Amino acid sequence: MIFKNPIILYGLFFLIVPIIVHLFQLRKFSKVAFTNVDFLKPLINQTRKSRQLKKWLTLLARCLAVACIVIAFAQPFLPGSNTATQEKQTAIYLDNSFSMELNGKNGPLYKNATSQLLEKLPADKVFTLFTNDKIFTNTNRQQITNELLANNYSSELLSFEQIQLKASSLLDNKTAAKEIIFISDFQNTNGAAFPDTLKGVKRELVKLEPQETNNISIDTAFIVDQSGANLKLQVDLSSNYNVEQPITLTLENNTVLLAKTSVLLENQKGTANFDIEIDEPITGRIYIEDQGISFDNELFISTGAKQKIKVLSINGADSNFLDRLYNDDQFEYLSVKERDVNYNLIKDQNIVVINEVSNIPASLSTELNQLTQNGGYLVLIPAANSSGYDSIGMSGIELNESSKKITEINFNHPLFKGVFNKRVTNFQYPSVQTVLKSTNAINPILKYEDGSSFLYKNQNTYVFTSGLNLENSNFQSSPLIVPVFYNMAMSSLPISQLYYDLDSSNAIAVNTTLNQDQIISLSNGTSEFIPRQQAFDNYVLVNAGQDFSTAGNYDVTIKDEKVSTLSFNAKRQENQLKYYSDADLGNNLSTSINDLLYKLDQEENILSLWKYFVMGALFFLICEILILKFVK
Repeated sequence: MIFKNPIILYGLFFLIVPIIVHLFQLRKFSKVAFTNVDFLKPLINQTRKSRQLKKWLTLLARCLAVACIVIAFAQPFLPGSNTATQEKQTAIYLDNSFSMELNGKNGPLYKNATSQLLEKLPADKVFTLFTNDKIFTNTNRQQITNELLANNYSSELLSFEQIQLKASSLLDNKTAAKEIIFISDFQNTNGAAFPDTLKGVKRELVKLEPQETNNISIDTAFIVDQSGANLKLQVDLSSNYNVEQPITLTLENNTVLLAKTSVLLENQKGTANFDIEIDEPITGRIYIEDQGISFDNELFISTGAKQKIKVLSINGADSNFLDRLYNDDQFEYLSVKERDVNYNLIKDQNIVVINEVSNIPASLSTELNQLTQNGGYLVLIPAANSSGYDSIGMSGIELNESSKKITEINFNHPLFKGVFNKRVTNFQYPSVQTVLKSTNAINPILKYEDGSSFLYKNQNTYVFTSGLNLENSNFQSSPLIVPVFYNMAMSSLPISQLYYDLDSSNAIAVNTTLNQDQIISLSNGTSEFIPRQQAFDNYVLVNAGQDFSTAGNYDVTIKDEKVSTLSFNAKRQENQLKYYSDADLGNNLSTSINDLLYKLDQEENILSLWKYFVMGALFFLICEILILKFVK
């Protein structure tokens, strides 16, 4: 038993009052016996014993009545658990990912969980609640009711380890008992084990289970081939169960039906192809009819205006290998001798290749530096006997005429993204006869056998440390030359893709120019926002995808004038609907919010005892009255 006001227990000292009264009544008096009453002595002795018992019972009743009154004012209570009397901080994670759209026994999991929380949480309870995309700190149910009911499903998906660390950071009171409540369907999207409970933090889990988990998903779409007005589009689908009937896909362009096709899923996977003719960019939507989660039933795409990457090679050596590499429709390629270069062309290029030019004059270095400062890219292939390269980013050159092999590839570098299916160990590596050492080779892409750089990147400049002519190197015949030079050109102007992922930082080059007071806006018809952007001489680099969470086609506008269209879709992380088992989740697992709140209420429940002691005081006072009246 614990007392809310223990200091009042000092009032028990008042028990001395009835004791003093009792002792005062027991004082002995001297008695004088008369002969004529001597026969009454036995009766007097019997009456005295009865009165003494009455006084002791009266004393006991009075003491117990006083004690009950004092204890009642001290407000005793019994706690439901060891932590019931502690100061407590609670963080609630309410999962609003797309999988919570599925129906449970009482409707969509997320909507039903929201309603139960707002209905069952105590009105005076202060807590912190967060979803995948919003945080409500130190609030109560009345303050967040409207905003939480208006909140919708989010494309952002946090891992449970991230959720736990985020909740722990929100619980900033070091002296309070910390409690984290997870309310989720507990999807296992990455196959990782469920994280252990953090030290010093109590964790409660509420697992919400959908009634139906069958789902069909549009996974991705990409252009297989494009020749003139003919476009071949491939769409990949998958399901988490065996689908017997063909799936119908519909392709719309600006809400107008463009094509339909059907595909039969084999081993829960399928591929559909659209062969269409287009004479203008597509702003499209591919969709299917499915009763599972809805976010993966449609895919927004936009082809955009076709942009060519402008490549200029300034050659002091043979440029046949460059001519072959950039002989493609997606490049606007120009090759000139070093003595014939027109400096006015440089500022309009996306990437310039310096191919073993013997001397870089000051006027050329000025234009090249201006190019890289404005977002353009530069590739340096130095000549064996060269000068002026220190002014364009290759300083401290020293000629070394020893032969070396190129034996190490930085597979994690963006130039090799998607090039290798696995890390190659038995690759036929090229070699060089002479090496030009450089003091600023700090971001290697390809390395020699001694660990020094053959190819490195310094800001917007790619630098080779050896000439690539056939007399000095066999790199031109190596399989590496195609992905290296192709991806260097592709990185100089991020070509618009069919679509981009939401909740990702996407660098998108918009083929337009801005005046000093102009900005680019993105709009989907219902909302408009201004993304982060950087203007260069011949394009604008837009970073978008993390600023919004609604999939769709977004118009790129400048002063209400449309210049392009970009499409954004949610990542397909939840479409397989794989869940953690009860054994994976461990202890403290509830199957509903009602069960959890009842459990927590029992743990935090405090049984107040003061009213029982008040009744006890009344009982003993009544007993005293009855003793005084009826006990002779």
